Amino acid sequence: MSSSADDARGIVVKTTPVRESDLVVQLYTDAHGKLSGIARGARSSRRRFAGALQLLVLARYGLARPRRGDLWSIERAEIEREWTSVAADVVAHAHAAYVVELVGALLPPEAPDPHALAIVVAAWDSLSDAGPSPGALRAAELELLDLVGHRPALDACAACGATDVDTGGVFDPSRGGVICRRCAARSRGPGVRPLDAGALAYLRAVAAAPTLADARALDADARFAPADRIAGRDALVAMIGGLVARPLRALEYMAKLAGKKS
Repeated sequence: MSSSADDARGIVVKTTPVRESDLVVQLYTDAHGKLSGIARGARSSRRRFAGALQLLVLARYGLARPRRGDLWSIERAEIEREWTSVAADVVAHAHAAYVVELVGALLPPEAPDPHALAIVVAAWDSLSDAGPSPGALRAAELELLDLVGHRPALDACAACGATDVDTGGVFDPSRGGVICRRCAARSRGPGVRPLDAGALAYLRAVAAAPTLADARALDADARFAPADRIAGRDALVAMIGGLVARPLRALEYMAKLAGKKS
């Protein structure tokens, strides 16, 4: 049994079919943060949920808090905004799914932070307006890492605070970011990688971009070689992988989209 229902704005993180017509839905909401709920009859009743139990939709959900256990009841849903046209581009759709998967993987349950929804909406707006962008995706990754207190150190050594990190250092996710040459000998593990001056400058430029549109402009910035962007991407993915400690399906899918932006 559940308590009385309340409304919350949110997005679907993932869905899992159960029984003949129900769905277990993980949501991220402004009022309650990340939660899991059951939408009874969702697979057979389109009217009550009106297409709101899918990716690329911001909706208002009628939720009932459980009296026992962790599973909420999703009583109804109404779409507020949708970006479903993004799904026509497989790369853009993968980027959209990845940002949502990061929200689900990085943020703790029932610890609401409305800025998380703002990050997702900004990413979806960017994809809808101008298509996929590596720079915009890196910026979204950095914002979400910042939200959970794991923004990587890029301007000074994460171990000793030294600022001479442009040459000879490494990127070590387990120690918090860039590590200077003097501290690098203690950095070992699968996530540790060299990070030269060009890649570091690229990540700093992404981190300093005030909007996703500014981060997108870095895709064509002549200061950075393709190798700089790839190294920057791999550093952030290693950081995220160390925090999540499990494969991210959208990330694996993007890796398979050979020859397309990721």
